[in-house]
Amino acid sequence: MSLDLRRRAELSTDQVTVLSQALATFYKNPPASYYAIANQAANRYTPGELPFHCDLVARVTPGSTVLEVGCGTAHLCQYVEEKGGHYAGLDYSKDLLQQNRRRFPNAQFFEIGSRLDNSFDLVASLYALEHVADPPAYLESLWQLCRPGGLIGIICPEFIENGGIAPSVFFGKTPKRFLKKLSKFRLMDAFSHWVDLKIRAPRWEKKALIAPPGAFWINLSPRVLHGANYSVDADAVHLPRLKDILWFFEKKGADSVQTSAQMPWVSAAVLRFNCYALIRKPVLPSQ
Repeated sequence: MSLDLRRRAELSTDQVTVLSQALATFYKNPPASYYAIANQAANRYTPGELPFHCDLVARVTPGSTVLEVGCGTAHLCQYVEEKGGHYAGLDYSKDLLQQNRRRFPNAQFFEIGSRLDNSFDLVASLYALEHVADPPAYLESLWQLCRPGGLIGIICPEFIENGGIAPSVFFGKTPKRFLKKLSKFRLMDAFSHWVDLKIRAPRWEKKALIAPPGAFWINLSPRVLHGANYSVDADAVHLPRLKDILWFFEKKGADSVQTSAQMPWVSAAVLRFNCYALIRKPVLPSQ
């Protein structure tokens, strides 16, 4: 079933493990265009184009430590260092991390899964949350890596409350276009495609919109794991929603310093497809 969208709580441990392993394999050797596309944001840190990135960078102070989880090409690093901060990044690809070390010799880079013995003033996640099969576990890792009193900054797509379907979702039995299926006389695939598009997808959208916070919808069948060529977010397995992210941290007693819902000056186009949460981890009395 192609349109296989479920709440995280509905998945077994084995399902999450299999999906996580498939993603890890993909990210260790991604298509050549993958990080080139991701790096297009490097020179676009302006309030109009990347308002959430700009707000996050504004929180960096001289001497502060910043960890980016899922750093990719680490375009955040130059802005952190310009503010006098110390940057560290985590990602899967050894080759990519080595390239980052050459480009940013004053920063530190580690493979995902490495043990880090220190906590950080700011833990950042920029368009990484949609690529994890277990969002609560991922958010918990950000929490643990942040020092008490520190900040957690998350920027990701808004895939639930944007009036559309995530790019990783495909209809029918294959990711091919509907007219292509018809032209090749793949009639069962075309029929399944039509049913998904016209009946099952709208039903899911209504269900997702009214789901209480904490749903964390997972796409078990992303396009790129079923033979599709890579395009932006065709690999997204988690369909983020700001309400779910805030729900997770509110349960921990954290404060929301800033969210995309509190930034009316940001353009409607940005707010429709993207969300931002800046969370402060509380300091316990004993700390």
